[in-house]
Amino acid sequence: MTRRPLLSGKRQQGLAAVEMTLVLPVLLLLLLATAEIGRMLYQYNTLTKAQRSGARLLATHLNYGQQAVLNDCPTLDDPVILLPDNLMARSRNLIVYGSELGGDEPVLPGLETADVSFCEVPALNEVQVHVRYDFSPMLFNSLPTFGLGDPVNIDFTLDSSISMRVLGGS
Repeated sequence: MTRRPLLSGKRQQGLAAVEMTLVLPVLLLLLLATAEIGRMLYQYNTLTKAQRSGARLLATHLNYGQQAVLNDCPTLDDPVILLPDNLMARSRNLIVYGSELGGDEPVLPGLETADVSFCEVPALNEVQVHVRYDFSPMLFNSLPTFGLGDPVNIDFTLDSSISMRVLGGS
């Protein structure tokens, strides 16, 4: 006498399609989340590289004797104070546009010169550059909670700060 298997081939024909239907949304969500995290890290890396270039421009062109001009932390936006060759504007343009002369297209979408601030710490002979960038995901800005409350906002601010020593110390 031959035994028949408990689950024959006919009973399993649609099982793979049902499993795929259940698993595919979760896999796609994980794939998109991984891509967004990678995109966020790429934008943060671009932001810090641009910020480092701007801080380097300030640190190499400031004289240590100018520290009294720059000690009004957290911002140096006093219109009365003019540093050599519009140094603050040049540094902001370098951070935002990738060129001291400015440009039309920022290095990151939505980045503006108003997002950049400067500060000098005289005690440490350092200049600090702070940049705030509003990161927003590519596909959607909030996660639905399916009726269990308000949607969860996933926009957030990348806040970066770099300090660099001013050349020609005391």
